[in-house]
Amino acid sequence: MTSEQSSASRKQVTLILAIPIVVIALSSLLFVLAQKNVLNFGTVNRGSLIQPPVQLGELKPARLDGSEFMFDTPESLWLFMVVGGRDCRDACERMLYLTRQTHVALGKKMGRVERIYLATDGPLSPQLRDFIEAEHSDMTVVYADGSDFVGAFQQLPSSPLDARSFYIVDPLGWVMMVYRAADTETDTLTTLGKDVLKDMRRLLK
Repeated sequence: MTSEQSSASRKQVTLILAIPIVVIALSSLLFVLAQKNVLNFGTVNRGSLIQPPVQLGELKPARLDGSEFMFDTPESLWLFMVVGGRDCRDACERMLYLTRQTHVALGKKMGRVERIYLATDGPLSPQLRDFIEAEHSDMTVVYADGSDFVGAFQQLPSSPLDARSFYIVDPLGWVMMVYRAADTETDTLTTLGKDVLKDMRRLLK
């Protein structure tokens, strides 16, 4: 082998070895830029992803009988979670309505999704309890500490207790997405409901 052939061979080997290093470096750079929102690759999700997702189980949500609402069990489902207080009026009521209509619209897949109302400031008022029993009898009511909830979601751009919002929780208890309506007009909620359906149909495949 001539010196020229030997030099060319070394260059070829060096190039081959360098390729994975360059790929890793570029991947790391893109990841950092995306994390810092310097680059936005877009998303097919209509809802806003919660990054990092929050583990709802760490807030120890409790059922009406005091037992803990468990995740990661054979019975665990996806959740539509509306968050409110002892009372739920106006925008909050509209979120209950939106999640109910969207749940029904899932059709055959609705059995894989459960609706919950997370109360953050103590037992429900008699009025809200009666309203849920009459209009949202399929909804499970759970309780969690309000300050803990707000602290866990402090990375959100809007208030975690925004009455025009509701959350998507996976069966493992990770709160992964939030939807927020610009207003509570019927057209706005109809459009948002369609967006939720598109996301859920992908998630429930």
